Amino acid sequence: MSEFTIPTLEVNPTSWGPPSTSASSLPAQFSSLPFAPFAKSDRLGKCADFTTSAAWQKAYNNRRFARNSDDPSSSNSDLSFNVDKDEEDTFQLVDTAKQQKQQQWKKRTYQPRNKNVQQRNRFGGGTTVTSEKKDHRNQPQRNKWAKARAAAWGKGGHNKNRWNNRIDRQASVKVAADWNIVEEFDLAQLPKLKANKPSEKDLMWCGFLDSYNDAYDKVTSKSAPELRKIENKEFYPVTTMDDPVIEKLAVEGAGNVYATDAIVAHLMSAARSIYPWDIVVQKLPGGTLFFDKRDDSQFDFVTVSETSNDPPKVDEEDPNSVNTPERLSLEATQINQNFSQQILKSSGRKKLENENPFFDEEESEGMEPASVGYRYRKFTLGSGPKGEEGGDNDINLVMRCELHGIVNKVQTTFKGKKQTKTNVEQYMTAYALNEWDGSQSGGIEWRKKIDEQKGAVLATELKNNSAKLARWSAQSLLAGAEVMKLGYVSRVDVKNPNSHAILATQVLKPKDFSIQLNMNLQNMWGIMKMLIELMQKQEEGKYVLLRDPNKPVMRVYSVPLSFNESEDEDESDEDGEDEESEDGEGEE
Repeated sequence: MSEFTIPTLEVNPTSWGPPSTSASSLPAQFSSLPFAPFAKSDRLGKCADFTTSAAWQKAYNNRRFARNSDDPSSSNSDLSFNVDKDEEDTFQLVDTAKQQKQQQWKKRTYQPRNKNVQQRNRFGGGTTVTSEKKDHRNQPQRNKWAKARAAAWGKGGHNKNRWNNRIDRQASVKVAADWNIVEEFDLAQLPKLKANKPSEKDLMWCGFLDSYNDAYDKVTSKSAPELRKIENKEFYPVTTMDDPVIEKLAVEGAGNVYATDAIVAHLMSAARSIYPWDIVVQKLPGGTLFFDKRDDSQFDFVTVSETSNDPPKVDEEDPNSVNTPERLSLEATQINQNFSQQILKSSGRKKLENENPFFDEEESEGMEPASVGYRYRKFTLGSGPKGEEGGDNDINLVMRCELHGIVNKVQTTFKGKKQTKTNVEQYMTAYALNEWDGSQSGGIEWRKKIDEQKGAVLATELKNNSAKLARWSAQSLLAGAEVMKLGYVSRVDVKNPNSHAILATQVLKPKDFSIQLNMNLQNMWGIMKMLIELMQKQEEGKYVLLRDPNKPVMRVYSVPLSFNESEDEDESDEDGEDEESEDGEGEE
């Protein structure tokens, strides 16, 4: 056995490398020869790495050190450590760490969702899935929804329904060339206005009021009574200027602004309106204002689904359809008139101070006026432009309000242990919501929901008919009604607009219902006061408040005095002039 002699270890306590004193002990070939040239900027590699494979490490080192062709180690290959080739072949790196496998993504193929179908196909018990069944795009149900999406959105993801549902409406009255714009403002500014609630005073009562029939409180969809046509009663949508009572009050100087509850309620809820409308305002030489409507306007017709996302429109393929906006409006107006009279009973009629001012027995033979109580009220809104409180410039609004009936309610009071019951009369207004087609008017069928989910039906109507319900609520508040009867009327046949049934009724309090509609009394009177002050600043003449048909904008136009004058008035004026001329000729 060979012996191993330990060489002498030279220690250099002052510097790196062999000591200078040991130069004589070094072999002659190593004298004054550095170990290997190096620089401090050179990066040192790893001594040993057991986390990667030897092949990858070798390739990494080759790529790393081959970048620098000036590497001094390449010029000192004789000084590098060399390993015998046979020994290198027998070397093997032992790596016990588990290497992570790279995830491979496979193409997803269609598989039946039913496990039973998979098992039958696996064991040969079922039919094989062909390529046609694998392609989900060829399924009829998927094609149905794909076509619907394509029709709604089109290519590029643009919503086509937004433009298909766009309706270019025409103005309620044609703007003539000689009309001048006085003021223009957005309807979105109206909800920001506020004014104090005015004081009110009753001036005169006319007409009569019938009592409400309590049997209609128990109406259900299963026992829905038919809505009868009231053919022996007259309704009078008289304008402000044609009202003889308002004319009398104006001569007496009861106020300086005159209007009806329908016009004032319409202006108070103008911000919710979608359909175009117009109101005529006339300023007399004394500064008195009359808010009126045109004789041939559609102002008194009840709108249907005005604020709906998909309002009714004219069908180009079927222009004679019963669901056009004009025909639905006429249908809803007739329903409201018939409903307001059918739910009353004439046994408990209450006659007011004066007779109906619009009824003439000679002209209306065999007819009688509808149960309507005309309540003429005076509202003091405070000082007008440059006016002082309590001065001559106070805004005194005289208004004709309408009530439809009386509700007899038993009120119980307690005094100690004694119980007293008294009959109390409450003034009532009556209106009706109508269902014309459940699939097109909100998607809720009243006959299925009205008995158990009346609140859901009302919530849908609040969305689709917000402007109409706001006007009804404002009219009830202006008339001083304690009760508001709301009826739900539906067609017996969807295609027949002449046959209806009363499915249910609901009792509402106007004050609470206005809160539910997000209406504020201060805002309502703020809108009216702003419009009155605006018109008081104008010169004497005639003006038109016009709602833009396609934009939420209101414009005030100055129009000629001949606007809205009927032909009968012109003929009467001509006849009067002819009579005067004939009298003058006779005197000569």
